[in-house]
Amino acid sequence: MKQLTPMDSHFFYFEAPNQPMMIGSLWLCDQQTAPGGLVRHKEILQYIADRLNATSYFRRRLVQAPLGLDDPYWLDDPNFDLEYHVRHVGLPQPGDWRQLCIFTARTMSRSVDMRRAPWEVYIIEGLNNVEGVPPGSFAVLIRFHHAYVDGKAAVELSEALMETTAQHEYGRQNQVVVAERAPSRLELWARTTPRMMGQSLRSMKAGLKFSRKSFELIKRLRGDAMPEQRRVPRTLFNTEITPHRSYGGFEWSIPELKQLRQLCPGASLNDVVLSIIGGGLRRYLLQRHALPSESLVSMCPVSLRPEEAKKDCGNLISAMFIGIGTNIEDPVERLAAVQRRTAKGIPLAREVLYELNNSAGEMLPPSVRALSAWLQNKARLTGRVPLINTLITNVPGIPGMTPQYFAGALIRQVYPVVPIVDGMAISHGITGIYDHLNLGVLADREVMPDMDVYIACLEASTMEFRERLAALSVQEPAPSVQEPQNDSAGKRRSPRTRKPAQSRLKMAAEGPDKRPADSPVASLVANKA
Repeated sequence: MKQLTPMDSHFFYFEAPNQPMMIGSLWLCDQQTAPGGLVRHKEILQYIADRLNATSYFRRRLVQAPLGLDDPYWLDDPNFDLEYHVRHVGLPQPGDWRQLCIFTARTMSRSVDMRRAPWEVYIIEGLNNVEGVPPGSFAVLIRFHHAYVDGKAAVELSEALMETTAQHEYGRQNQVVVAERAPSRLELWARTTPRMMGQSLRSMKAGLKFSRKSFELIKRLRGDAMPEQRRVPRTLFNTEITPHRSYGGFEWSIPELKQLRQLCPGASLNDVVLSIIGGGLRRYLLQRHALPSESLVSMCPVSLRPEEAKKDCGNLISAMFIGIGTNIEDPVERLAAVQRRTAKGIPLAREVLYELNNSAGEMLPPSVRALSAWLQNKARLTGRVPLINTLITNVPGIPGMTPQYFAGALIRQVYPVVPIVDGMAISHGITGIYDHLNLGVLADREVMPDMDVYIACLEASTMEFRERLAALSVQEPAPSVQEPQNDSAGKRRSPRTRKPAQSRLKMAAEGPDKRPADSPVASLVANKA
């Protein structure tokens, strides 16, 4: 048995009906590449069984400690039922992106049965009118409980369902079933009692580490890591969330994003994405007449998972808190500000905040942490006090350009889904596949009923950066023509301006679009679920 860490148990204790702690990803699959051009549900079940039979990670369920006096354990389920976890559904016609996002939002608005392995796979048939995939395609929605995996581990476990060939050999894998015997109540007490007796010593050690890291944090915040902004503004996203969700997606070309880094030397691809999202949020809040004078602050998780533990369950993450420049109109100035802030935030997250957060969890007994989470879910204080405004997480995607297949169907796109909580009514998940970087946006439907408008704001923010890059290329002075002084003198060439690839616009809505025909977003449809 493996016990949940304080960080893992945090996601378990803080779950509530209005905030299920579920993360996932949405795949768009083209079954024309499968043998015969068709993938049957029984073949998908056999395929998943073949791919998962060499690991026990997908068979683990939660076992509570006696009386909740200690953190729960993960135990291999001897009664694991694959058909319970793999569901087969169909979209109503015409099977477009809007309807797919509606289904995704509704599914992500509820949790899973924690008495079973905390994951589900939905095979969604009937994608007949979705841009980028041919009619007759299907989608795969994979979702995990956040106590089970962090974002990076979820991607690694999802990769277990992928192959680099469309020719799967059904039933040819060696069957490796690992099932632990469920411990008796006496055995659980035998594990829990020594941990209760040793809690004082663990609390003392954690308290010393917490004090040391707190002093280090104060020292850094007064020095080179001093924040440019000292408070988090209150926005419409800082509220108590409802159980209802809306979902939308957006896509960039990775080569294009790399070109946009030229606007700010030293900027990373993540800096560009943060700046684009900051511009999108700025435009959206301006339309809602709700833009604060100070920048919105995003929590940006930082993975600390080493390569040798990339397929392990659990959470190994820290976080940095970045002002994403929603108060800066000029996109290049915004990018420079974000680049400057992330350069300070990443070392702080890796070297200080991770151990500070873990030691804070170790200081408190599990029963106290569970009680505080229960009180928070009842009082919902984080919905009233602004601590952050949004979440933006970039999870490493599928590396390389090698085609990936699911049961013989080519996986064309992958969109992440990240949970929201009280006080943070919108989240942004980013991942890559092939030469695409895909964004998945999950929001409270009461806070953001017009997901299509926000996706259009992201498109407009992206266009701002494209226009500035094009202007930069045009404004570069042409080289003066001079006679070379010797044979070794090189010739300077004018830079070529590459036409940026068009990013695809993804959005979702529920209900008919009531905008006039001449509206700039009349052709966009929002998802409300």
